[in-house]
Amino acid sequence: MGNQEKENWKPRLNQRLKGFLAAIIFIFLLLSSRLFFLQIVNAQEFSKQSAENRIRINPIEARRGDILARGGEVLATSQVVYVITIRTMPNQDLDTVINNLANLLGDPELTPAAIKDLIKKNPYRYEPTEIKRIPANDPAAAALIARLEEHREEVPGVNIIEEPQRYYPNGPLAGHVLGYVGQITQEELDAHKEDNYSPNDKIGKSGIESFLEYSNVNGQEIGLRGKNGAEQVEVDALNRKVRDLVTLPPTPGDTVQLTIDFKLQQTLEKAMDQVIASTKKINPKAGGGAAVVLNVKTGAILALASKPDIDPNDFVNGNYAKKASYYNDPQLRPMFNRAIQGVYAPGSIFKPITAMAALDAGVVKPSDTIYDAGRYWKPGGITCWVPSGHGNVDLNRAMAVSCNTYFQWAGDLAGIGKIDDVGRQFGLGQPTGIIGLQGEARGVLPSPEWKKEINAPIWDRWLKNKEAEIEKKYAGLLASASPEEKDKLLQQKENELKAVRAKYQINYNFDTAWQPYNTYNTSMGQGDNNYTVIQLANYIATLANGGTRWRPYLIEKVIGADGSLKKEYQPQVAGRVTVSQQAMAEVRRAMLEATQSREGTASFLFSDFPPNIKVGSKTGTAQSGPGGELNGTFVAFAPYDDPQIALAVVIEHAKHGGDSAGVVAREVLAQYFNLPDILNKPFNGVSVE
Repeated sequence: MGNQEKENWKPRLNQRLKGFLAAIIFIFLLLSSRLFFLQIVNAQEFSKQSAENRIRINPIEARRGDILARGGEVLATSQVVYVITIRTMPNQDLDTVINNLANLLGDPELTPAAIKDLIKKNPYRYEPTEIKRIPANDPAAAALIARLEEHREEVPGVNIIEEPQRYYPNGPLAGHVLGYVGQITQEELDAHKEDNYSPNDKIGKSGIESFLEYSNVNGQEIGLRGKNGAEQVEVDALNRKVRDLVTLPPTPGDTVQLTIDFKLQQTLEKAMDQVIASTKKINPKAGGGAAVVLNVKTGAILALASKPDIDPNDFVNGNYAKKASYYNDPQLRPMFNRAIQGVYAPGSIFKPITAMAALDAGVVKPSDTIYDAGRYWKPGGITCWVPSGHGNVDLNRAMAVSCNTYFQWAGDLAGIGKIDDVGRQFGLGQPTGIIGLQGEARGVLPSPEWKKEINAPIWDRWLKNKEAEIEKKYAGLLASASPEEKDKLLQQKENELKAVRAKYQINYNFDTAWQPYNTYNTSMGQGDNNYTVIQLANYIATLANGGTRWRPYLIEKVIGADGSLKKEYQPQVAGRVTVSQQAMAEVRRAMLEATQSREGTASFLFSDFPPNIKVGSKTGTAQSGPGGELNGTFVAFAPYDDPQIALAVVIEHAKHGGDSAGVVAREVLAQYFNLPDILNKPFNGVSVE
């Protein structure tokens, strides 16, 4: 029985071995056919994919061109930064990679959740997501990069590249002039679709950075933007570079040299900061201001400032998010360039326009004298800033003491048409056409035509709305009224319409017709007068040089990466006034009295200036709104005998122009004329207009 069982077992084993052998042969044939398919049939395709996974083409960002002051001082340049990026890869456990990366970075702000959010917000999923930038000269940079390289296996898809990053070595100095750069938007990509921008590019957003970003005119490329290069490299499985294959070097952008005087800009901003800080102690609303300094013989801008500051570095080094509340403050509005975008009532610094209008029209002579008892004597006349009046005043004394009554009288005689004509000739109420900045405001030079154009639509809309209200009211009443009631209601409706139309006609006529008090207000620089600071500076420069209105410009020249001169900006005449030379000379002489006369409103500012540097000036205090808030304004030119420089300064919420904006002007002129003893001397003003 046992032997028979043993004999039956052998056939069964042989049968199983044959089955296993058949399975092995089948599997071998299957693998062989697959191997044949991979190595022979698709060999070329897989070889190509292997090479593509091994070979990378990386863009090399071009260095933006430098921005220099006129003396060669660097205002904007680029520094090397390490950019840490992450890209999705096949078979990548992204969550693990993100957790590992966050631990290696050791940055409390770059948590795994924050990194995930950055990846999620990347609109271009085929592009790597930027996680962190760190300047190469940062003491922590070397250790961080070494740590990432040592743990490369833990963070597949993470890459470290070197890029040039915009850097402003002087921080906020001339921030509104320089502007800033930022990530290109889809709208900007669409606007520059012919210029080969890519989604990861940076682009100038404001100031010189935007104005000279890039242009191609007749085949000549010009601008701060350079031309990107590229490198073809071989990488290993961990995305590490093994060797360089081909490199196309980038071309740096052009260097831009400005007309800005570096030391003058420093002095201007330092003085403004000090004066604004002092003003803020008196009025907490203070904090803003603007100033422009011009070469009167060319229109070159020697200094331009708007306060509060912007630091262009904040927009490239990641600090913007930390300062977002500051930059978005609706009262401070740091992003708003007050020098060219803000419009201000000029106050008494407009009075030279009124004087020129009266003199040029021949209705007033410099020696003509009136008696100021504290108010202009005609109906609607306005009080003088000295309630008791200034007594007998002629042109020189009126300008020196800033007599409101005198200039109302002179403006009344000249007429608003003549005042408007002279103001327009000197560029008020119209953009200057500044070369280098964009977004310049127009301002308002009030006239009878302007008043009607502004106010007529307001009253037309008022009448239309009132008529509609009455129609709606009586439509409901008439719908449910009896025949007897309807006649009465229709009569009431007609009476109400007549009353509304009568009120409209009275208000329309008054608010659209030029009134005498409009002329009086305009003559003193109050009322609806509103101008940009650069317009005010340019008007004084035009008066100082004898009537040539130059187009202000910020750019001196553009130099190519090879050192060639690509473009040089020349002075451009924007207009020449027809006001007589005699009238302008008399007004300049009167403005000199403001600093030289013992009772001049600006005499305390320049009494210690050397005799060969005499200053013509005008102080001003202007109401900034219906709340009665005041701004301090000041204009000046120097030297009186051969003017070289002119400036306008506005300090917001300052009670007087002389001891606020005037102090800034004093410091700027002391710097320009190299008067170190005056610059280094503590100075305290007194309260004057």
